[in-house]
Amino acid sequence: MSIPVEPADIGNQMERFGAAAYVLTVRDDATTHIAHLAMRLDGDVLRCGASRSAAANVAERPNISVLWPPYEPGGYSMIVDVVARTVDGADGPELELRPTSGVLHRPATPATPPSNSGCASDCAPLSSSGA
Repeated sequence: MSIPVEPADIGNQMERFGAAAYVLTVRDDATTHIAHLAMRLDGDVLRCGASRSAAANVAERPNISVLWPPYEPGGYSMIVDVVARTVDGADGPELELRPTSGVLHRPATPATPPSNSGCASDCAPLSSSGA
């Protein structure tokens, strides 16, 4: 599901989830490259350091995802889809990540049944209502 994300929503959620997130890019052989990086919100974009692998991957395939794992047992993960590019930062190459959509997601359990009968998980879109 693609739900527009307001930059303020990401900042509010990052207060709960923290700065550390997983950046998922795709290599030339169509396998996933995952990097655990520290994010910071800069206006309406996310920024983080860029490894050589991540920079090469986003140069060819800029549509990537960023994943924050749950901050509490049984809690939601935050998944944000972004368009990425590599830029020069004060300390070297950085990824500039422009959010396009986001969702809070967790598997459904008997204690947290799916809110949508067509889905086996419990998802909440990121929105200005502060999900």
